[in-house]
Amino acid sequence: MEFKDNVVILTGASTGIGEALAQKLAKQGAWLVLAARNAPKLEAVADNCRACGGRALAVPTDVTDEEECKELIDQAIAEYGRIDTLINNAGLSMWMKLEDVEDLSTIEYIMRVNFFGSMYCTYYALPFLKQTRGRIVAIASVAARTGIPTRTGYAASKHAMVGFFES
Repeated sequence: MEFKDNVVILTGASTGIGEALAQKLAKQGAWLVLAARNAPKLEAVADNCRACGGRALAVPTDVTDEEECKELIDQAIAEYGRIDTLINNAGLSMWMKLEDVEDLSTIEYIMRVNFFGSMYCTYYALPFLKQTRGRIVAIASVAARTGIPTRTGYAASKHAMVGFFES
């Protein structure tokens, strides 16, 4: 069980890929720090992870807020004393051509979630990950490698994310 007693921070943990990852990691005995904006859903996922045999700390976090990302890392260290894995999973999609966008703040917000949220969490976790020779995971999609006309803002944010982590 590769993740037994592995301290894993997982953003975007309240639904979708994040929720499924949390449950899979819990079944392997991971010590989870779960982050998402929706506190009730996040706590429900944490309860489910505990029932699967994992340890789980729910930390309501808006990854667009740098201070909340720092607090997420601080709480992980306070609870477990180390970080072994950071999974940057929080993300938003967008199905719209640029010409149909009425308010560019929509694309800015997607960049804040998909790119800056991952950057903030990684920045604050990096010293701890270096201590444990840990790993950083960046969840992306095909749109991170190739542009798709109806996914302009999403593709741009994931291109930036992949470029950042490859660097």
